[in-house]
Amino acid sequence: MEPIIPLFSIPVALSALAALLLIARARGAKVLGWLVLIGMWINLILAIKLLAPVFTGSVSGYDTNQVLASGFKIDGPAALFILLTSLVSATVLSHARLFFRREREGNEELDDSALTVYYLFSLLFHISMIAVFICDNLGYLWISIEATTLMSAALVYFNRDKHALEAAWKYLIICSVGIAFALFGTVCFYISSKYGAVPGGSLSLSQLAEVAPHLEPTYVRLAFILCFLGYGTKAGLFPLHSWLPDAYSEAPAPASAMIAGALLNCALFAIFRIYQVAYCLDNHAFYQELVLWSGTITVVAASVFLVRQHGIKRLWGYSSIENAGLLLVAIGLNSTPIFLLHAVNHSIAKVALFLLSGDIIQHAGSKELSQIKGIWTSMPVRSTLFAAAAIAVTGAPPFGAFISEWLLLTGCVSQGRWLLAVLLVLAISLAFIMIAFHTGRILGGGAPKEKATEPEHAGFNGIVPGALLIAALALGITTGPLVLGWLQ
Repeated sequence: MEPIIPLFSIPVALSALAALLLIARARGAKVLGWLVLIGMWINLILAIKLLAPVFTGSVSGYDTNQVLASGFKIDGPAALFILLTSLVSATVLSHARLFFRREREGNEELDDSALTVYYLFSLLFHISMIAVFICDNLGYLWISIEATTLMSAALVYFNRDKHALEAAWKYLIICSVGIAFALFGTVCFYISSKYGAVPGGSLSLSQLAEVAPHLEPTYVRLAFILCFLGYGTKAGLFPLHSWLPDAYSEAPAPASAMIAGALLNCALFAIFRIYQVAYCLDNHAFYQELVLWSGTITVVAASVFLVRQHGIKRLWGYSSIENAGLLLVAIGLNSTPIFLLHAVNHSIAKVALFLLSGDIIQHAGSKELSQIKGIWTSMPVRSTLFAAAAIAVTGAPPFGAFISEWLLLTGCVSQGRWLLAVLLVLAISLAFIMIAFHTGRILGGGAPKEKATEPEHAGFNGIVPGALLIAALALGITTGPLVLGWLQ
């Protein structure tokens, strides 16, 4: 387990410091914010250095399927998601310092204690998400996913008003019920292995994949369905999505960005892992059809929901549901490269979009779309970035999501799934039209005179989203095809 310790050491140390500040009731949120900012970027650099051998091959005992300890390992997909999650956390927590500095100007109740709580649970949230990706045991995977729910619920409840309470309660109840189904599914996986495949049973994902043809078929089918329902609830798949728009809307913008850019990947990664086991079964067609059609229906439903939306962050919540469906289709096609590439593209663009939306909400004083007008006139710098981020999440060229969505559609066609391809094209087109429509309404129109110029620190607020959008553009123009070829 020693090689993975650096991935946790800095976040654990910072969360311990935040906890001590809370216990001592000390005023140190500003210093803590700087320490978290610096620490999480150092953590990202350490993660790159630590996980580089997983991508390049055997170096100092590493290989592309690195076993850390019993029940834990890191392979290529896990390493990529760890790096992506570390990047999301570093960028979000960097922007959070600027976001909350302005938030405190208009909210006297937002004291050092509240900000320390935010940093504490953001760090614990990051730790629990990283744990998801190193699990090679279904039991550990379930515990890690449940931990992400508990840690992120505190972020949803950050504003501590009745709307935040309702959103956090709905999030906890619905996701906990879903996770309970996943627990039953985990037990069924154990039973399916115990009778015939592995003497004494096993929860090891690697071992289950190896002995998949010998698993007891009735129990393994029940296990997959239950786990799929459970983790699908956490991913916000239709019709299990009702918690997601509320949670995204009520959490502060940096927390919404972490949930959309990183938590979504955790639930889909869990589905990806159990699907790898199911695909090794002799009768895997049932599981493939279930995943493909669930993903397609989710994309179609989310696109329809985008037609009438009243809140800016709820709008992006349904956009995340649409992209969760696309990622599920990539899993169903058994195309790991497309799944990984689209996850990276979506996370980068969606984090930028939520951070910019938070700045717009602060500027307009409302998150209702009807109250947000003329932003391009009053916030020219961040409005330009906002427009670019909105284009990026729709999968329009030249951003990276265009490549992954195009490959997804060609993958459906190459497998003869023409109906799925047609439904996806129609749904993606509708989503693009509605996002363009809502974005146009936000940017256009007249602006109040008192909000005719951006604040002095507007340029600093745009640094993180701007850098993320440059990365999304680079994936689309130059490195997208190279990344895909390398992953294959």
